[in-house]
Amino acid sequence: MRRNHNTQLENFVPPGPPPPRMEIIQPGELPPMLPVAQTSVELRTNYVDRSKGFQIATLPISIAFGVGALVVAVVGYSVPVLSLGALAVFWLAFLGWWLLGWAIHHLASPDGVALLSAILMYRIVRHEQRERIKRYRHHE
Repeated sequence: MRRNHNTQLENFVPPGPPPPRMEIIQPGELPPMLPVAQTSVELRTNYVDRSKGFQIATLPISIAFGVGALVVAVVGYSVPVLSLGALAVFWLAFLGWWLLGWAIHHLASPDGVALLSAILMYRIVRHEQRERIKRYRHHE
């Protein structure tokens, strides 16, 4: 049996380019992540002053909303003025507007802004961690 010496050269396939190398940075080597926006709060007042300010801003509009809802209930839905239904309409409208004002006031206060900032920063870190874990699992 005659053997062709060129068989090995004819079947030779040169290797292709090396696969791209992906470098995964270890958590200790990451640069610290700085927040996009920073706030500095210097209170020259106390919480009693802030609560009085909330009361001054919220109480008149809550009363006006309650009275407006009562007028609509009496005129539009024939609710008797001196009844439990009228009282319920007034207090529910008053309380609803007051709670909305309370939520806005606390979210816009320095404490609320700091809390929202911390929550959003933890959200960014959680998403980054999920992506990192997904990348670790994908490249194992």
